[in-house]
Amino acid sequence: MGFDNEPMARLAEQRLREQGIPCLTRSLRGGPGLWGSSFNLPHEILVFETDEMKARDLLELPPLEIAERQRGETGAAQQGLDRRLLITGVVIAFVVVALILQI
Repeated sequence: MGFDNEPMARLAEQRLREQGIPCLTRSLRGGPGLWGSSFNLPHEILVFETDEMKARDLLELPPLEIAERQRGETGAAQQGLDRRLLITGVVIAFVVVALILQI
């Protein structure tokens, strides 16, 4: 079960624990050592398979098959955005290096 940031994942984790569902929160892209804080990175909550449907019902999340299908539809757009960000980063790096070499 994925969440956009740590606070939302922690709220869901707290709600699951209150209902007696053991769970674990994990950062998906790095962690505290990467940028000093992982609060704004995507997180997921891991639960036992036997508790998954109960947890999804409690958190009002769609079944895994529907969530994967929706993610697949938005995944192509996300890949295009990632590629554009990478190209922009490379261009900025070249400009910075060119400016430094001129000094």
